Amino acid sequence: MKYGLNSNGMHKNNRTLVFKTLLQNGEITRTELAKRLGLQKATITNIINEFFDMRIVKIVGQEASGRRGEKLCLVLDGMYTMSIGITRSDYQVAIFTLSGEEVSNIRFRFEREKNFRETIEHLKEDIALQIERYGEQRIFGICMAVPGLYMRDRIENKEIYMISEFEQWSEVDIRKELETVTKRPIEIVYDAKLAAYAEWRNAAEVKNDENASLAVVRSRGFGIGAGFVINGRLVEGCLGIAGEVGHMGINYLTQKKQSGTFEACAGTDSAIQYMLQRMYEFPDSLLNENSTYADIVEQYQKKDPLAVWTIEKLAWMLGYGIVNIIFTLNPDYIILGADYPSDDEFIEKVKKAVYECTPAFVADNTVIRYSKLKTDSYLLGANYYLVDKLCDNNQIFDKFNAIIS
Repeated sequence: MKYGLNSNGMHKNNRTLVFKTLLQNGEITRTELAKRLGLQKATITNIINEFFDMRIVKIVGQEASGRRGEKLCLVLDGMYTMSIGITRSDYQVAIFTLSGEEVSNIRFRFEREKNFRETIEHLKEDIALQIERYGEQRIFGICMAVPGLYMRDRIENKEIYMISEFEQWSEVDIRKELETVTKRPIEIVYDAKLAAYAEWRNAAEVKNDENASLAVVRSRGFGIGAGFVINGRLVEGCLGIAGEVGHMGINYLTQKKQSGTFEACAGTDSAIQYMLQRMYEFPDSLLNENSTYADIVEQYQKKDPLAVWTIEKLAWMLGYGIVNIIFTLNPDYIILGADYPSDDEFIEKVKKAVYECTPAFVADNTVIRYSKLKTDSYLLGANYYLVDKLCDNNQIFDKFNAIIS
């Protein structure tokens, strides 16, 4: 059993800390690095000299005369990660720089009723194309974001996909298929977890509070998923399904097995069911039997009475589900995904439902807000996840050395 780090282990750990601090803060001086990390200035100097030898750092300016004021930043040109995202209607193959800038994205829409294997073959071609464009050695890692349920059985060493309304997925060994192209292991992570990780890395509220906790609740159609970050770590669970709040029961008055779940009551597609239930009470509404969720949101913004009632019902049910999350994990921040209406009235309805079911002091100390990232934040989260994992395993510098050697 290891009780501590030897000098080599300490050096690797310190080197990783300096790299991650530079990566997340942009420009910073040696003095600021030493103060922030609690390291000796000599230690910082030695590590920075290593970075100069690897050609991954440069001087960008001076705040004061002399070396003490020199600002440093990383130079990571030509170094990438690949993020693959698959939903029930499309896939994306994106390339990111190590600092999180998206530089390329191939998107392909498909109909899940058709042969999924054909879609996988198309996906393999696009992955191969991105690898050819950016270089196999220069892509440091590959992460795929998948919808739930996605489970990992560590005892049997197998993966289980039980993705609602997408049965074809379980008929294909998608990891095995894609790794024939990538020629390396692919990290597979539940997409809502990766969205939460992206929010964590970009949330201004947690910049100076490493102990803060955050939950992201998002819906794309029927399902609802969530990701939780506590003390800077994703919450996984023994099977990796922590965050599958869509399967949480919030309405047991229904006779149907699945219709009382959080996703059936507050997933964005549930708005269609609410609209259909009350349609004939609003004869002047522009909505009809064929209206989509996007149509409902558009008419809601135009104050169509049926659309307003429908979206308010959705907000109330979303709030009731969030109450369960608050009492289970008690996060500091709850962030709503981009598919929900992003206006003050909607989020106030959500908050009102929360206040009705929780003591005021609890609700007052839970921040609920919209995401400030784009819809496909799970792709960005996959980039952060890969880079952090490479750093935590002390593999990132092997990647650098392989390029410069």
